[in-house]
Amino acid sequence: MKKIGLTDNRLQIEGLYGFEGHGRFRRYTDEIVSAYPRLSTADRKSVGARLRFRTDSKRIRVQLRLSNQFVDRGMSFYQANTAYAFVGPYDRAAYAALLSADEPYKDETIYADFGNDGMNDVTVFFPQNPTVEDVCVYLEDGAALEKPTPHRIALPFVFYGSSITQQGHTSSFLAYPSLLSRLFDADFYNFGASGNAMGEPELALHLGAVPKSIFFYDYDHNAPTAEHLRQTHEAFFRLFRSVDPLTPVIMTSRPADDTAETAERTAIIRTTYENARRGGDRNVYFLDGLTLFGDADPALCTTDRTHPNDLGHYMIAATLEGLIRRENLLDPDASSAARTPR
Repeated sequence: MKKIGLTDNRLQIEGLYGFEGHGRFRRYTDEIVSAYPRLSTADRKSVGARLRFRTDSKRIRVQLRLSNQFVDRGMSFYQANTAYAFVGPYDRAAYAALLSADEPYKDETIYADFGNDGMNDVTVFFPQNPTVEDVCVYLEDGAALEKPTPHRIALPFVFYGSSITQQGHTSSFLAYPSLLSRLFDADFYNFGASGNAMGEPELALHLGAVPKSIFFYDYDHNAPTAEHLRQTHEAFFRLFRSVDPLTPVIMTSRPADDTAETAERTAIIRTTYENARRGGDRNVYFLDGLTLFGDADPALCTTDRTHPNDLGHYMIAATLEGLIRRENLLDPDASSAARTPR
């Protein structure tokens, strides 16, 4: 078999903004981390990142070299420290293999060997917590290798929010950002930062400049107080809109939370939405977090009354999918077609 590294541009890394230019497995820019050093840990986590390519090799090995592995009591080993390989079209690919280490938490390398029948796309969803340092692929001698099939949605989804957005507390990579990505066949960037997304002005400007089809905006749980949320939420949105005035924005409040501050926090976020609408913004949408689990019993949708579990993330994805389809947010022929991002 032949070894192929990331110097071959037919292997594509998705979900890490700017990777094609700087080649580093990081989620933020140096300027953002310098401005907010508390984001440095989240920066090194490869949540949302994927390897994609297309091949007819009947046997495939994918190997990732990791650093910063650790036991995380908030999520399963399978989400935190393994990767998942799928074969087939992005939105309906079949599970192929789990990339894991021979000795978990000790070995730096996780890998898997799996089969493939015909010319197919291969997608590998990276682990949640470690830093990915290098990637290589082994294919049969003489096998074809191509860039992956382009996504059906031309521009990626962009997510900003708390540990919920960062895909915490699920049993695998299938949290609502990656579920929505698969449902619509769209690339995505996950800028969620567990405990540390707090409405940073520089990040608002940065995310405004990232090309996107939809922006998902939720950091309620990370705001230390309702007053902090009041001081930052609309200010962040206005800064974002100063750079990107057209992209649809879906803002939500915290899901399944019945603390005394919930109603106040929800009202703060709703006010940002209502002020935007009164100002003529027709591409902003609001969902009360208490509706995100749909008809499911909220008691069954979280691990700790805060973080959604697998069912909770599935229901959030379904609720967001319904809004996106109902409002035709991805339909270029819809009445709001003029919103095409610059």
